[in-house]
Amino acid sequence: MNSTVRVPASIRWVIIAALLLIILQSTQEMLVFHLDEMKLVLTSDYVWNISVNNGVLPISLRNHILFYSRWLPLVILAAMPLSLAIQKRGMPRAIERADAYIVVFTLFAFISCLYSINPRLSFLRAGSVLLMYGAVFWGVWLYADDFGGEAVANTIVIVIAIVFGLHILNAVTDPAGSFPYLGRFQGWTINPGIAAGHASVLLPFALWIASQRSRWQYWVLVGAILFVLIMSQTRTEIVAAAIGSTYFLVRTYPKRIYVVLSGTLSVLIMSYMWIEVGPRIFPQGTEFSLDHIANTLLDNNLDSGEEYNELEMPEVWYDRFNPRTSDAKTLAHRTDKWRLGLKYFMERPLQGFGFGTEDRLFAYHDVNPQDYQLSGASMHNSYLGLVLQVGIVGAALFYVPLASLLFYELLTARETHRKPLLSALLSVVITCMVAGMFSSDLYSMGNAKSFVFWISVMLLVRSTVKSKDMSISI
Repeated sequence: MNSTVRVPASIRWVIIAALLLIILQSTQEMLVFHLDEMKLVLTSDYVWNISVNNGVLPISLRNHILFYSRWLPLVILAAMPLSLAIQKRGMPRAIERADAYIVVFTLFAFISCLYSINPRLSFLRAGSVLLMYGAVFWGVWLYADDFGGEAVANTIVIVIAIVFGLHILNAVTDPAGSFPYLGRFQGWTINPGIAAGHASVLLPFALWIASQRSRWQYWVLVGAILFVLIMSQTRTEIVAAAIGSTYFLVRTYPKRIYVVLSGTLSVLIMSYMWIEVGPRIFPQGTEFSLDHIANTLLDNNLDSGEEYNELEMPEVWYDRFNPRTSDAKTLAHRTDKWRLGLKYFMERPLQGFGFGTEDRLFAYHDVNPQDYQLSGASMHNSYLGLVLQVGIVGAALFYVPLASLLFYELLTARETHRKPLLSALLSVVITCMVAGMFSSDLYSMGNAKSFVFWISVMLLVRSTVKSKDMSISI
């Protein structure tokens, strides 16, 4: 910690609020105080009807209050360095090369508004990048300078305990709601992919704290994350988490590499067993319950009377149709979207269609909504998606610095590589960049994965800068 503290310790709570508000934006149910009946109720959303100019303006708790309030902590984090700069009449930290990379890409994103198919959306999305840059690379960076990088990681661990504590609580109190279809776990989120995304990106931090503190509570937290990851049946996040977290464990326990690899293989086997078994035990329309599992495995549900696709269910459960593996060859129809994306790329290879317009491209090209809305309107590929938005040059401005940082950290043999926290941060970056091959979230600043990802990138950059400063001073 620096001898002169510039940042108040209470900023820690702003970071926690930022993470929680962004993460809880995806909740399927919320606890709301109902004023008319003076009681707490669980609801998917709550709407206040406010009279305005002889009309009624509906204000949604989820779509308005939570949607906009998630940006408030980021504004506070970004405003804090500006306040310090005014007070000190100087920059609160030195300008680094990473700042130049980010500013150039942000300017490029704003320039894309000039030719965007949706200029207003491009401007707002570019503004979110600028806000995230100020919040993470200035606000959180200065907090790390004054209180240490481990203080930031410990803050994230607090959020992990809250998030997955709520997941397990939801699984116990509402198993049917936590496993809404095909035996897939989504907990309190709106879909299993989001729950799995939380698990994959936050697992390295849980492994880090468990390996450092060696308390049973932290290993229980790791177990809860693995439970969510395995039961979600989200293949891309499972693979990404396996690659990223295995890297951390191998670096942390180099003498136990075979134990680590065996553990990773066991998790993968359990995950893919549930992908095969879960949808067959709980076909669409079947409510999740432990009794149903026992009846199916022991009695094959001979007298259940269930139907699937208007046909009677096969008598033996393992002969049932499994929709989770039927589309494996197309990666859940991702390859169809990538084929269209490559076609769109040829239309504007250099400039793209405007930053933030990825989920508008199918509609812009008059694709039938039924062909893409089931799996979402994005390209489900962070690399192709960004090329389509800002072209080859803009994507290079974004990914070349990231790749340089990743390879530098992986290939150099610096003494700092032996620090478990740096290995955990690099594990998060690896996890997100692998998952980015199948999802579009690295540049979407309003989701939890991107916030944790950029905090990890910032702490790695900061560590590199500090190590170079120390070598120069020596």
